[in-house]
Amino acid sequence: MRSRWKCSCRGAGVVWLWWVMGVAGVTQPPSTSLPHFDFHHRVMMDQRGAYFMLWTPMNDKIVIEVQVATLGYVGLGFSPNGGMRGSDVVIGWVDDQGQLHFQDRYAFALLTPSIDASQDYRLLGGYQNDTHTVIRFSRPWTTCDTHHDLQLTGDTARVVWSYDEHDPTSSERLAMHDHRGSRSLYLRDPHLAAPLPNPAHLHYWDVLSPQVRLPDDLPTLYWCKLYKIPTLTHKAHVIGYVPLIEEENLQHVHHMLLYECYLPNSDKHLDKFVQVNGAQCYDRNMPLSWSACNTPIVAWAIGSEGEMYPEHVGVPLGEEHGGATYFMLEIHYDNPSLKPGIVDSSGVRIMYTQKLRRYDAGILTLGHTVSPTHIIPPGQNWNTVAHCTAACTEKTLPASGIRVFQGFLHAHLLGSSISIQQIRNGREQPTVIKDKNYDFNYQQARVLKNEMVILPGDSLIINCGYDATSRKIPTFGGFSTEEEMCLAFLMYYPRVNLSGCYSRPDMALVFDTFGIQDLVNNDLKIFEHLGFR
Repeated sequence: MRSRWKCSCRGAGVVWLWWVMGVAGVTQPPSTSLPHFDFHHRVMMDQRGAYFMLWTPMNDKIVIEVQVATLGYVGLGFSPNGGMRGSDVVIGWVDDQGQLHFQDRYAFALLTPSIDASQDYRLLGGYQNDTHTVIRFSRPWTTCDTHHDLQLTGDTARVVWSYDEHDPTSSERLAMHDHRGSRSLYLRDPHLAAPLPNPAHLHYWDVLSPQVRLPDDLPTLYWCKLYKIPTLTHKAHVIGYVPLIEEENLQHVHHMLLYECYLPNSDKHLDKFVQVNGAQCYDRNMPLSWSACNTPIVAWAIGSEGEMYPEHVGVPLGEEHGGATYFMLEIHYDNPSLKPGIVDSSGVRIMYTQKLRRYDAGILTLGHTVSPTHIIPPGQNWNTVAHCTAACTEKTLPASGIRVFQGFLHAHLLGSSISIQQIRNGREQPTVIKDKNYDFNYQQARVLKNEMVILPGDSLIINCGYDATSRKIPTFGGFSTEEEMCLAFLMYYPRVNLSGCYSRPDMALVFDTFGIQDLVNNDLKIFEHLGFR
């Protein structure tokens, strides 16, 4: 054992604390259980049900527990990109004598992670039974180890995990793990309300994919299908959802989105598709009218156990009640091994009630108009800026404004960051919805700890960052995943007559950039015929 200093960062100064710890980490006597702790989040990390992570965000730290189906060592950490290089990890195991070992390590290459001289994780306990190893620990959001620790924020975190069937041969040496992977998670989001215990007024609408057969020559499939709401005798509010994933297809269902569809004469244009099994999303065979289904009320990603809206709000169902009558389910399937014969009927269970909440919730879409006028040049990092002007909110919002309780940020494969700035009377307000580490493969709603108030006269700026360094040709805006978007969906109350607030560039300036010198009267009609709408 040796002594060392450990720093604790507080405010602008540094407080030095005396800490005694072995260089190889922490060991602890045998234990068979852990005291109860109220974990706010629980996710399955591996799609096989062998590795679960539980955590609770606190003001100054995060408390984590891993429950892994192994009698060997387990690892968990945080990575800048989802890979091993540069990751900040902990390793733990229970040896044959029942001794619990725990180490703070870091990976500077694709080699065994090195033991960190600054042990910034605190072991809270752990044990091993006949089937599982369980370890609980905590760490500060911000540590003083800026060399080897990743500082955790409200942005998307790439969480890496691993486990082996055997314990390490010594405290310093680790065998190559048998299983590993990564997950994107929001670590600092507040606790989501649990589903209600089947009250008499709660109804269920199961939106399930129609036995989709995954192709054995396509590693990734986006499948879309239209649905019509159940017959209602009175107005109803959607108050939450839970995923319904077929157990045998856990490894294939990656994420799901349920969109409201808004289209004049919707019965005429959409009802005929309800009995159709669906189509590949955003493919040439997808009906054009389905593009009107673009406002998500459900965003589920691997590991999420669902969501309940706050007790005072609900999303109305039915066009006659200010909601939507038709919805589109989009499921992202993964089949990297091209396994044949996979058929899936997963989906979501929508919970709704006719015992109405106080407020109708609405969804406000902000960002760049989905159009080829959204241009991202190749070979560089690029920012797209879109505006919702003060003139728009001044005309459409009530004097008391609207209150946002969650947000959903959306770009496609090139997206790297998205943020919403709010300007009031010429002064920028604190930014409450942002993600500097956006991951297209982790599409999940951001639940706000404190509601965001938007008043008439406020302006909103949506800033989307893209990494196009690997592209050789320009990327244009569109619905395909190979095209791009820059959108933010804000769920708010009370519902008002404003569903979207977009902007797009002046095409005269865009074409001038490409050397086009004459655009008569800035007339875009010719470009609309070419698809530049």
